[in-house]
Amino acid sequence: MPSYTRVVEPAPSPSAFQSMGLDTFEVMKRAGTPIGLLRIVTNAQLAGFNVRIIDSPFAGWEHERKLLDLDTGHLVRYGLEDADLRARIEEYAPDIVGVQCNYTVQWGNARALADLIKDIDQGIVTVTGGAHSSGDWRNALPDSPFDFIVLNEADQTFTALLEALTTAEGDVDSVPGIAYRRGDGALVRTTAATPYMRILPKRQGLDQRLSMMPLPDFGLLDMSQYEQAYHSSGARVRSTGSWAQIFSTIGCNVGCDFCYIPMVNGPWRALGTDWFDLHLAEIVKQGVTEVLIEDDHLMHDPLYAMRVCELLKKHDLPWVEEGGLSLFNLVLLHLGERFVDAMDDKECRNPNFRNVIAAMRGGLTFKDLVRAMADSGCYSVYLAVESANEESLERSGKSRLNSIQKATAEIVQIFTDYGIQVTGGFMLGFVNPPSEPGGNPYIESLEGIEKTIDYAATLMNHGMAYANPFIVTPLPGTKMWEFQKDYVVRHYDNGWSHEKATMATESWSADDIERMRLELLVRANGPQKVTEMVRRGTWPVDG
Repeated sequence: MPSYTRVVEPAPSPSAFQSMGLDTFEVMKRAGTPIGLLRIVTNAQLAGFNVRIIDSPFAGWEHERKLLDLDTGHLVRYGLEDADLRARIEEYAPDIVGVQCNYTVQWGNARALADLIKDIDQGIVTVTGGAHSSGDWRNALPDSPFDFIVLNEADQTFTALLEALTTAEGDVDSVPGIAYRRGDGALVRTTAATPYMRILPKRQGLDQRLSMMPLPDFGLLDMSQYEQAYHSSGARVRSTGSWAQIFSTIGCNVGCDFCYIPMVNGPWRALGTDWFDLHLAEIVKQGVTEVLIEDDHLMHDPLYAMRVCELLKKHDLPWVEEGGLSLFNLVLLHLGERFVDAMDDKECRNPNFRNVIAAMRGGLTFKDLVRAMADSGCYSVYLAVESANEESLERSGKSRLNSIQKATAEIVQIFTDYGIQVTGGFMLGFVNPPSEPGGNPYIESLEGIEKTIDYAATLMNHGMAYANPFIVTPLPGTKMWEFQKDYVVRHYDNGWSHEKATMATESWSADDIERMRLELLVRANGPQKVTEMVRRGTWPVDG
């Protein structure tokens, strides 16, 4: 994992930040236990390869230094220094180095690390993967010294590439799901016959599922790096031991047009509660005392989620839901059968509602679910509210149910009543393609964004702990990418962070959207929480 950077610059003038005496805007520090790398490297280790993980952001978490000046402000880097990275690489003397890059805004750091590796030894094979390089591989290869890109879900692909590179009969063209440059400079992409792991708990035994998704070996990490009092979602509730990000399911079926999960991780698949039980037992042995659940769609099947809660309680692991609870499923469960009966046939047949409706008709209520979560040690959730504007949601593949404000307020209140703090996620500045050929694109108006700011403030009055606004950002590999990239006005290093506007339209500038984001932060959360957020560098949510 390469060292990370973040932008520090003067607060926009005028803005809500300036009005409360904050002269500087800083993108927050974001990193976590590298569960994607753990999955990939564990597979390679089981195949007989000698592996090591370097998590540079956390190994040098407290070491921040100015990297370079921008047009306004500068970039700050945190993580290991290049000299330290060089020493570790030279000491290990690897034949192959893999560099993860999930975030487009961190692509410059991944590319710089590849330059460093090639400077150590041109013969070291460099490989990258993750959301950015998977979605933009045609540009990532000629833009960097990486030799190979492993595309999308790389758990088994990376090991297959290692075997092709290290055996006499190896043939990289037989490795499914990679991209590389030929000697003549031409770009080659191999086809993945089965792009995503076929994990089917009801049809496969545990041994079969473990062969596809081995338990991530947390022993490959220095767990003392994850003992801080704060994680990315706020304050911890345990003062000893380490925290870790984990998962019980992978993938997502919602298919939001602005999200790269459908490309990188594919459809929703449960690992199975027997698999998850073993997973929890192993991380407890590694000194983990609380966890962040990173599932992309934990509530796709509420009954499965109930069993996940039971296992977290069994292993005495207080937990935070950080992947983002899909609000529409909770609204459906909360409003109940009478609401479902009033839905039109097309909406009722939405496959994303199937498991929720089945659980509801089996007797599960929203309060039952929240009670089980609280009883299992859940102390914080991230609720993906997104927008007050029905059209912004539906034109980007999200359910309109998110904009039913009365139901959402009641949901927030119920979580709060059971002692679970809610961080609400909001998205500002939707730019969506025409719904039909020849039609006009959908550009979210500043008035529409004001409605979302009001929505956030209303939910804070119902007990929400923190309103977290993001700016809609064009991400390589999403359905929106080809359309939205024509609106881009900033480059990788000072755009693409979701806290900085990357796009501008005829209706508003990037600066306009950034001011609206700061307005939401201050109006919804109040000056005290915003000041605490700036001081901590993480969400001001206390467990």
